Amino acid sequence: MKTKGWKNIFAFTFLQQIKTKSFIISTTVIAIIVALIAATVNILPAILLEDELTKIEDTLEGDTEAFTVEKLYIANETPLDLKFTFTTATMGITPEKIDSSAVEAKINELAETTENAMLAHITMTDGYLSIDSYYSGTNSTIDESDCNSVLNLMSTQLDIQYLSSLGLNADQMSTVVKGVSTSLLQAGDEPVSLVDELVNMLVPMIASLILFIFIFSYSQMVAQSIAIEKSSRIMEYLLTSVSPLSIIIGKILAMCSVSLMQFLIFVAAGAVGFLASMPFGIFAKIDDIVSAVSESGVGIEAQNVINDIMSAFSSVNIGTLVILIITFILGFLVYALIAGLAGASISKMEDLSAAIQPMSIIGVLGFYLAYMPQIGNTDGESNPIAIIARYIPISSPFCLPSAYMLGQMTLVEVIIALAILLACVIALALIVAKVYEHIILHTGDRLKLSDMLKMSENKKKTESK
Repeated sequence: MKTKGWKNIFAFTFLQQIKTKSFIISTTVIAIIVALIAATVNILPAILLEDELTKIEDTLEGDTEAFTVEKLYIANETPLDLKFTFTTATMGITPEKIDSSAVEAKINELAETTENAMLAHITMTDGYLSIDSYYSGTNSTIDESDCNSVLNLMSTQLDIQYLSSLGLNADQMSTVVKGVSTSLLQAGDEPVSLVDELVNMLVPMIASLILFIFIFSYSQMVAQSIAIEKSSRIMEYLLTSVSPLSIIIGKILAMCSVSLMQFLIFVAAGAVGFLASMPFGIFAKIDDIVSAVSESGVGIEAQNVINDIMSAFSSVNIGTLVILIITFILGFLVYALIAGLAGASISKMEDLSAAIQPMSIIGVLGFYLAYMPQIGNTDGESNPIAIIARYIPISSPFCLPSAYMLGQMTLVEVIIALAILLACVIALALIVAKVYEHIILHTGDRLKLSDMLKMSENKKKTESK
């Protein structure tokens, strides 16, 4: 096979592509947007958690803001001798017992008073306890969130005192008050956190979409470039100095390099945005948040979420990046080789859309095989379609990297999938090598693959005579 001169075609196509204003502007704008998104993803959770972290730290240091509930009226209609000492000691509230007959009058008084006060009306019906609470009206400066804090603590204290009256010891009361945590899993499954659910569903969907856009759009540009040069007669001039195979090899490798370069620029921009925002982001506060919620004895769920986030990012490493790049290159070659045949099969630009239609159908089918099984896939378990898609050359470029990153594929399985993808590239390359030089100067109606093969065979027979 004559491939001399492909380096010149590669250099020319590569430089022409990256020098265009559209490429420079689009790459710059998108890189900035990606960097801003990465920074926002890092900073936004830190901003949202800032108030909660400050409250926890203030609580630990004893530097809390003044509690707005100053008075608590208690109307007890139960047989229990209730004492809310914990609430009083912690919040500095002055409790005052009132008769149940005075409840209505006290509610009316609260509506007009300037005092920051609450009323708790406690009743028992058929063994069920309830607290109806009221707080001061608009003439006061009472904070509703503080009222909820009082009510929650009263509810806990009421449960404990009621259980104590039934004869339960401290351990029994602690178990009852904490409640029972429940979960439903199919045998053999592992519990999945909310963060894991989001990662298992969103990462494969976003990754497959991004990879499809890059691979498919640049592959189409290969077909467009060849079609333009054929229709403008530039191809005839090129063939005077280089072979047909040199042209398609140079163009495909150049477009592959451009697309990979742009893709890595966006990845780097995201990393720069994330690292630049690190001092102000959630990961800079991880240690403080974990320490605060641990020392305060509250926020265990928040700590679990933080640990899940850290765990989700732990799988991103050099090995994942290498597999991503290899998959990207092989996937691009699959579609670019198909696109190269499509571009060479026509002689008029108006036939281009019809020529690349089969590739479009194949590409969209591959994308949906990679994308659709991930919708609603929150537990990370792969269904049969998702598993098959990782080994089919038209879909594996879009789903293989994320599957490996999330631990849904082992390294051995990834190597097998890449071997299948490489075999497909080699098969397509052999077909291109067989027919391309015989159809590149074809003029007239668009050629089908069967027509290309027949034309190649006929020309070989003619040359052998």
